Amino acid sequence: MIGLFTVFLLSIYIGVFGKIPTADYLKKLKNPVTSTLYDARGESIGLYFLQNRSNVDLAQLPEALKNALVATEDARFYEHGGIDYKSYGRVFIKSIILGQNAGGGSTVTQQVAKNIFGRKKQFFLSTPINKFRELFIARRLESVYSKDEILLLYFNTVSFGENIYGIEKASLRFFNKPPEQLTITESATLVGLLKAPSYYSPRNHPERAERRRNTVLNQMVKYGFLSDEEKIEAQVPLVINYQASKKQSSFSTYYKNFVEAEFNTWAQQHPAPDGHIYNLHTDGLKITTTLNSSIQKSSEKALQKQVERLQVLMDKYWAATTTEGGKEALLDKIVQEQTAVKRMKAKNATAGSITEFSMKVKERDFWNIGKGYEPRLQSLRDSIATSLNRLHAAVFTVNSRSGAILGYVGGIDYGFSQTDNVVTKKQVGSTFKPITYLAALERGQYPCNYYNNTLMTYKQYEDWRPKNASGRYGGSYSMHGALANSVNTVSVQLQLNVGVEKVIEQAKKMGITTTLPEVPSIVLGTAELTLFEMVTAYASIANGGTSIQPYAIQRIEDEDGNELYKHTSTGGKRVASVQHVKELQKMMEEVITEGSASGMKNYEIGYNLIGKTGTTQNNGDGWFIGASPEIVVGAWVGTRDKRVHFEKTYYGSGANTAMPMVASVFKGLSSWKSPMLTNFEYDFDYFPCPSFLEMNATEAKTLAQSDTTYLYNLRRRDTLIIDEVLPVIQDTAKVQVVDPIIN
Repeated sequence: MIGLFTVFLLSIYIGVFGKIPTADYLKKLKNPVTSTLYDARGESIGLYFLQNRSNVDLAQLPEALKNALVATEDARFYEHGGIDYKSYGRVFIKSIILGQNAGGGSTVTQQVAKNIFGRKKQFFLSTPINKFRELFIARRLESVYSKDEILLLYFNTVSFGENIYGIEKASLRFFNKPPEQLTITESATLVGLLKAPSYYSPRNHPERAERRRNTVLNQMVKYGFLSDEEKIEAQVPLVINYQASKKQSSFSTYYKNFVEAEFNTWAQQHPAPDGHIYNLHTDGLKITTTLNSSIQKSSEKALQKQVERLQVLMDKYWAATTTEGGKEALLDKIVQEQTAVKRMKAKNATAGSITEFSMKVKERDFWNIGKGYEPRLQSLRDSIATSLNRLHAAVFTVNSRSGAILGYVGGIDYGFSQTDNVVTKKQVGSTFKPITYLAALERGQYPCNYYNNTLMTYKQYEDWRPKNASGRYGGSYSMHGALANSVNTVSVQLQLNVGVEKVIEQAKKMGITTTLPEVPSIVLGTAELTLFEMVTAYASIANGGTSIQPYAIQRIEDEDGNELYKHTSTGGKRVASVQHVKELQKMMEEVITEGSASGMKNYEIGYNLIGKTGTTQNNGDGWFIGASPEIVVGAWVGTRDKRVHFEKTYYGSGANTAMPMVASVFKGLSSWKSPMLTNFEYDFDYFPCPSFLEMNATEAKTLAQSDTTYLYNLRRRDTLIIDEVLPVIQDTAKVQVVDPIIN
């Protein structure tokens, strides 16, 4: 047993579970170098700081602050060498043998190691592996830095909650003063909240914060840092001078975080020559990305403009149909859950007084995109409503041939919501249908096969009864017409004909990495996938049938300009035959020319794009993904709380919510002097069968095979359109008659 434990420790020490930073590398932590993020043109677009913090020096740390930390977190700090064996013995006896909560045994030095290097998820035994890594790092830190320097590293890297790192920011946030001016009372308050920053927040929970502060003061007396008289003087009513965050709207942080995640994956596989793992926050690296700043700005502008338009509609037309009693009942329930209301109920307040309290109008914090929190006159009930029905969104753009990420807007405002909607899973609605349709084409289906538009009940699937969003049934749709008009009844029949396993296999080929449920409803988009995955899948359609892997980092250089990494393209695999991908492209073009995204024609983009809308049940999520042969742009809009949604599909459909953002980005691309866009090219102008016929599928197929007027009428229609558009030419002798269909 001892031998196995020794091998376990040795494995951690030599870096089997992650390299232990060398002493030379640890010396750099005192003066970490900022890394810089660049776009594809080499222009700086962001910086990476150590915990995005501001540093103080030793002269700015009051003795009371250092003493409060030592007394509370590590009483033998000045005696041990980074590991407090007595503390571990106490934890072992009380926690393991006696079953009592004895707290942790981590020293301040170990906490510095955790603050700076974080904890890595392991395949097994994550907690003990990380704990032992911190022990080894702590011993090395103690060999490099003095005790006061370790305290300084701690105060410069520790989190105080509210996305605040470092004592300087915390001191300014809660007391509006620099750290060197903190009193004993204020120092004890800030040290106190470190135990649980949200729970002991002096802003949100002043009573808890005051109790915790008094505990810290008692610890300072216990270990001789304060006299009883000084403690009594410090135990005054808690008063803070809170300074609200002035953070402005930030779209770029979503992208910075994505790049950092991609970088960390690379860094784990490519350690530095001295063995340490490269760190964006300390190593002064230069990261050149694939981001196109013009596309990024266009995406940000499109998202913000559209969300502002939609939010006005949402405020008027939101619903909560899945909640018994609707939105009024939902609001009532949430009002009753508010802390202030619970206090009133504990004091036997009447229902009338609670209602009056919830309807009282006063200034309340409201996050305005681009401005941060601002006061707004609202009642408690109204403020809950505006929080519930707040719309979120994302826009993601990829080069469909190389996989280079050209635009990345993960949300409406990072300061308001840190959830990145590009990589967060959501039901995808009908945007999944092209995957099923491609699988169908690959297995012998033909775009002119007809299916009855019949409302059916599938007893083998628990009486599942998939309905059309339009509520219309009867007649029959060709396969291409069903996709263009997003007909659920036909799509389900296709799904069942092809088989769930074959569709899942097709999805994996196209870049869907999430495990899909083996149920036929996936064709209607019931699976939860990411916008990242869906855009990846659509890229393989746009580029003619080759899989891609989106990437953000083009090149990495060290502080001296030496190249550490350069992206090299690797050829993707075929996801389907060229012919079937071409047929699917033409079907998806009809989505825009005559189907669910026909409103896109109003943007006059000038290129024959392809795309697909998606709307989930109760209008909870709206999707649209559009593409040219080179570019794929995907967008999502929805609420965070799925009990809340647009009242009508007219407002909440992907065509109304997400499609305008994608259209705006393509409109901007089409206006470039040297356009990135080109047109899709086809061997045929039309499918030789109508989208819909008022007859059953058998009769429709027979008619389509023998009909000689359908294509003639289409050509005649387009000729008339061309005649209307072309200028009148007076000199008829010089007119060359050209068949508009052929050209």
